[in-house]
Amino acid sequence: MVLGIVDPVRFLLDFTALYAVYMILSVSLNFEYGYLGIPNFGKVLFFAGGAFIVGGMTARFVAWLAGIAYSPETYSIENVKLSMQVSQYFAQNPGVAILVLLLAVVLAIGFSALLGLLASYPAIRLREDYLGITLLAMGELLRVIARNYEPWVCGTFGVAVPDPLAWVPTSLHDFAYIALMLSAAFGVWLFTEQLARSPFGRMLRAIRDNEVAAAALGKDVVKTRMKVLIVGSAMAGLAGALHAFYTHAVHPDDYMPIRTFLVWVMVILGGAGNNAGAMLGALIYTLIDRLIAQYKYAIAAPFDVNYLSYVILGIVLILVLMYKPEGILPEKPSETIDFSRKKQELEQAKQSGRELEVFSSD
Repeated sequence: MVLGIVDPVRFLLDFTALYAVYMILSVSLNFEYGYLGIPNFGKVLFFAGGAFIVGGMTARFVAWLAGIAYSPETYSIENVKLSMQVSQYFAQNPGVAILVLLLAVVLAIGFSALLGLLASYPAIRLREDYLGITLLAMGELLRVIARNYEPWVCGTFGVAVPDPLAWVPTSLHDFAYIALMLSAAFGVWLFTEQLARSPFGRMLRAIRDNEVAAAALGKDVVKTRMKVLIVGSAMAGLAGALHAFYTHAVHPDDYMPIRTFLVWVMVILGGAGNNAGAMLGALIYTLIDRLIAQYKYAIAAPFDVNYLSYVILGIVLILVLMYKPEGILPEKPSETIDFSRKKQELEQAKQSGRELEVFSSD
C-alpha cells in the first residue's frame, strides 16, 4: 500500500490516464487563450464532440463490417451486449482493431475541428465577452442534443464503447492504454510548443497583445483566430476520443460546462502562455481529484464530499491569484532564434558598424 491506497497500481493507471486527457485539454486551451487571447468557454463542446463520434459510430461501424446483427430500434438497450461482441471481434482481429482505433480517432479529430470551424463563423468577430458566452452556449447545446436524441449516444442512458485493445494480453492491457494516451498527450504538447516558438507563435502573441497594431502591420486577425480555434478544437476532440475509449462508455451528462471551467482553472493555476504551466495545472487538478476520489469515504465533511475537489481547487486558485497572479509558471519569452549565434554576429558587426544589418536579416 502507498499512502493508504488499497491498489496503488490501479490508482496510478487511472491517475495517468485522466492526466493525459486533461493535459491535452489544458494545452489546447492555453494555445487558444494563453497565446492568442480567445476566451473559449465552450471547450467542452469540442471535447464532447470527439467522445460522441467514438460512442456513436464505433460499435455500429464494426457491427456492419463484421456482420454482427443488432436491432437499431432497441440499440439503446442492447448497446452493451453489442459492444461486448465487437470487443470479442477485436480480440480475434487485432489488425482490424488498430485500423478502427485510428479511424475513430481521426474522425473524432475531424468532427471537432469542423465544430471549431462552424463555431468560429458566428463568434470569431465578437468582442471577448460575447465570444466567450457564445462558445459556452454552443457547448451546452451539443450536450442537450446528444442527451435528447437517443439514436446518437442513447440519450440519458449513455452508450458502451468497444475495446479496440482487447487483443492485448490482460497483464499489459491497461499499460497499453496509458502508453497510447501519454504518447498522444506529449505529442500534442510538443506540437503546440513548436508552434509557439515559430513565427506563427510570435504572430499570435502580437495579436493578443495589440490586435490593432497587428492588423495595421498586415496580419489577418480573423483568419488567425479561426485557424487557432480549429486546431485547438481538434486537440480537444483527440482528448474526447481517448477518454471514451479508456472509460468504455460515453454519457452526455459527463460533458457539463463545469469541465470547461476546470480546464480554465488548470491554465490559470499553471500560467497562461506557458505550455509547461498548462501541464502543471492539469497535474495539480488531477492529483487533487484522484486523491479525493480515493479517500472520500474516509472524509467527514458537512457537505457532499464529491464537491470537495472543487472546494480545494477554488482555495488553491484564490491563493495563486493573490500571491502569484501570473500563475505558478508564468509566460517567458520564447527562444525563437539561436541567441548564441546572433550574439556572435552582433559582436562581429559592432567592430564594423553593421549592427542594424544583423537585426534586419531576421
